[in-house]
Amino acid sequence: MYLLVGMLAALDEARRSGRGQVVDAAIVDGTAHLMTMIYSCYAAGVWSDQRGTNLGDGGSPFYGVYQTSDAKFMAVGALEPQFYAEFLRLLELPLDPAAQFDRHAWPQLRATISAAFAARPQREWAKLFDDSDACVAPVLGMSDAPDHPQLAARSKFFIGDGITQPSPAPRFSRTPAAVDSSPCVPGQHTHEVLSEWLS
Repeated sequence: MYLLVGMLAALDEARRSGRGQVVDAAIVDGTAHLMTMIYSCYAAGVWSDQRGTNLGDGGSPFYGVYQTSDAKFMAVGALEPQFYAEFLRLLELPLDPAAQFDRHAWPQLRATISAAFAARPQREWAKLFDDSDACVAPVLGMSDAPDHPQLAARSKFFIGDGITQPSPAPRFSRTPAAVDSSPCVPGQHTHEVLSEWLS
């Protein structure tokens, strides 16, 4: 993605300046750039270098994954106070939403939330949290995802040659993409590709 954005930016600049340039887009650069917010939190003293102790790395009980009674999972991302309050209300946990960031209470809170989710199957939890602002959703397996109502409404998957696969992305209003051939097998077009490169 960084290479693509870099190339587009360089092409736009070349169109204006009439001069080209090398686009250097190393994976390590993009990875470090994506951590800008985390490094900011670390510098501010609100992010620990210890794994599993922070808001977004599984440390906080209101940002994680919980197993349901049918051995499936629900993802929770109720970081903001208003979403956390709604999360507690729908889970029917009589806890003080104001104590959300009390890290000393997190182990017990995680156990309480885990016990609540373990009491019902994923289907029931998904229905309860659907259309809420609690930031909770079912974790879907690859076989379940194509039938999810939101993905189905967007035709996010299609069946080609008997294989369920993601539809092309991104989408364009004027020039929509389409898959018009079967998936290739390794080496199927080797001669054609090499001929194009050598010509």
